[in-house]
Amino acid sequence: MRRTRELLFQTDTRKLELLHTPINQLDLKIKGTIFDQVIPAVQKDLVRVGITKLEPVFYISTGYGCIAGSPIISFGFYDCDPLLKDLNEEFRGWRYSDVEVLNLLRHEIGHAFCYAYKLYRTPEFRELFEVQGNFFNSYPVSDKYDYNPWSRNYVNPSGDHYAQKHPDEDFAETFCVWLTPRSGWRRKYKARPIVQKKLEYVDSIVKKLGKEPPLVETKMSWMYERVEDIRMTVAQFMHAKPSRYYHRASGYVDPDLKVMFRAEPRIPNRRAMFRDYMRAEAFLREHKQSLVARISYWVGVDTTCVYDLMDKCIHRSKSLNLWLERAQYDRKLVELTSYVTALCVSYRESGLYMPKEK
Repeated sequence: MRRTRELLFQTDTRKLELLHTPINQLDLKIKGTIFDQVIPAVQKDLVRVGITKLEPVFYISTGYGCIAGSPIISFGFYDCDPLLKDLNEEFRGWRYSDVEVLNLLRHEIGHAFCYAYKLYRTPEFRELFEVQGNFFNSYPVSDKYDYNPWSRNYVNPSGDHYAQKHPDEDFAETFCVWLTPRSGWRRKYKARPIVQKKLEYVDSIVKKLGKEPPLVETKMSWMYERVEDIRMTVAQFMHAKPSRYYHRASGYVDPDLKVMFRAEPRIPNRRAMFRDYMRAEAFLREHKQSLVARISYWVGVDTTCVYDLMDKCIHRSKSLNLWLERAQYDRKLVELTSYVTALCVSYRESGLYMPKEK
């Protein structure tokens, strides 16, 4: 990678940018992520065991889960990108491996199967998984739960005794073990009759219902905390303090862009908004080529020096959803030209766009 891009897009700069980016501006998609790999793998598992009518809906959210009563499954946005995974481990204390993400999905599919066929309403399910009262309303409010580490009545594939949290999780964990290829559950749990009985129940109920249409209608409006709707920044979500990155980041232009441009105007009428305002990204793209040619000539630097800086400004303006007022168009062009020129002069003199204070 050439030096200009290395300075502007180095890891510490990108981490700092991610922390200050609103989650709904991360432009996260399932395609191209680990989720794009585990979904087909689990779908293959479902076909193998004879579950042919269940069609879960997948989306990206603030964590892993299945919407109560519906086969809608969410993934944690923090596993969409290697740098997000690094930040999650750094500030929240854990990092899921690819295998763990695969098993998380198998677990959530267990919830989806339970909800799709309303197993929680049947006497056999309620007795076997010890359901007391309303299945959903009895779920613990807190993530903390009591468990017996010596109990032999539950599967424990992840070592966290999660099956003991609630009957809902007991079934999902049991389903995960049962669904996992070559888990050897018959042999492994032969000496644990209650666990064996739960696994045999999953095996029999799938044979009975696996080719039947689900009993519930999937309602897309039930999706909870979609990344597209979350305005808080990554730092706010992770309760992170980005200060450790400021002195290491060599291409952090966000504060300057926020001064030069503005946040999205709150105008309900979209036609009126675009009449009076324009996206900073579009403004920068419009002047990119002319500024690259002129500033590189005036300052005496290679065109890549200006080109890469403009790329950085365009990328961050889009991520921060910055705008400008059309009435200030000419003024902002002068500001932009001065800003890019100043940073390119700095690079020519010091080898850095933004020299650090001594």
